[in-house]
Amino acid sequence: MHRSHSTRRPVQGVESARRVLSGRGRHGAAEGWQLDTVRGRVVELSGGAATAALTVAAGLILEAQTQGLPAAWVGEHRTGFYPPDFAARGIDLEALPVVRVNALAQRLKALDTLMRSGGFALILLDLGHERIPLGVQSRLAGLAKRHHTALLLLARSQSNTPSGNTLASLRCDTRKERTLAHQFTCRLEAVKDKVGSTGWEHEEAGDGPEGMG
Repeated sequence: MHRSHSTRRPVQGVESARRVLSGRGRHGAAEGWQLDTVRGRVVELSGGAATAALTVAAGLILEAQTQGLPAAWVGEHRTGFYPPDFAARGIDLEALPVVRVNALAQRLKALDTLMRSGGFALILLDLGHERIPLGVQSRLAGLAKRHHTALLLLARSQSNTPSGNTLASLRCDTRKERTLAHQFTCRLEAVKDKVGSTGWEHEEAGDGPEGMG
C-alpha cells in the first residue's frame, strides 16, 4: 500500500491536518478520498456518528469548489446541512445549491433532475435512515457514470451494517474520535470498493464547530 501525505492550510481553525492512505486499485484506478477517484460513481458514507460523514463530505465539496466544479446538496429540513459550519470550513455557500425537502420521493425527484442536467461534478444526498428503491439506484448509477458525477449518499446506518443501497460502487464507514477538548479526528475506511481494493483509509484531524466535528 502506498502512503501519501497532504496538508492544507487551516480554514478558520477548522482543519489542522489531513492524511490519506491510498494506492492503486485492481483496474489501475487511483484509490483514496478525493474527487477524481469518486466521479462517475455512487458512493455511500455510513456510520452512526453522522458528523464524521459530514466532515469528510464537506472536504469533497471544498475540493470541487477549489477546482471550479459545481456541487449540490439534497437533504431534509431537519438534518445534515448547517450553513455556518460549512462556511467556516471554507465552502462558498453562494456557489452551493441546497435542496431541502423531507419526503424521500421528493428528494429523489430533485436528485434525478440535478443528475440529468449533467451540470454537477458532485451531488450529495442526505438519506438519513431511508433506502433508495433498487430500480432508482440503477438509474442513478447510470446517470452518475454518463455525466461523470460523483453521487455521495449520506446514510445513518451503523458501521458494518448493510444499508440496502446495494448498487453503491464504494461504501465507506466513518467514525469520529475526540483527541482533546476541542480537537477531533474523523476516520473513513473503504469497506466495499468495486473499482479498487477495500481497506484503504482517510483521516482528517482538526478543531472547530461541533456540527462539523
